[in-house]
Amino acid sequence: MRNLIVALILVGACLHALPSQAQQQDRGERIRALRVAYITDKLQLTPEESEKFWPVYNQYEAEQKRIRQKYKADLDLSIMKDEDVERSITDRFEMEEQIIKLKRDYFQRMKSFIAVRKIAQLQRSEQEFNRELLKRIQEARFKK
Repeated sequence: MRNLIVALILVGACLHALPSQAQQQDRGERIRALRVAYITDKLQLTPEESEKFWPVYNQYEAEQKRIRQKYKADLDLSIMKDEDVERSITDRFEMEEQIIKLKRDYFQRMKSFIAVRKIAQLQRSEQEFNRELLKRIQEARFKK
């Protein structure tokens, strides 16, 4: 619990506006480190579990990002033809199917080295971290 509080304080402290690209990259790395600490704490991963979990999780995130980027499109529905809109919808279904398959594959891999209960808690922990991060960003913007 103490690690969680420290991580949340650090999230707030690191979210001030950073103008340069190098500083933005540094901020992204700090946020990733805070996410690791937060999820590790929430899942109560042992050092042995962490050693196995994080490389697999990072690979999972990279593959998920690759799938999402493959289907990423700037959509302005007001100027698109109906067949383009339909294709966009079917592409979205295909992307979601690929992500579901990816989640199933990684669930099978992860359950070999961490408890199923911890895997179930993972998504909730990711959502909680993201909510807290957004909250801190909004608070930092209002303080300016």
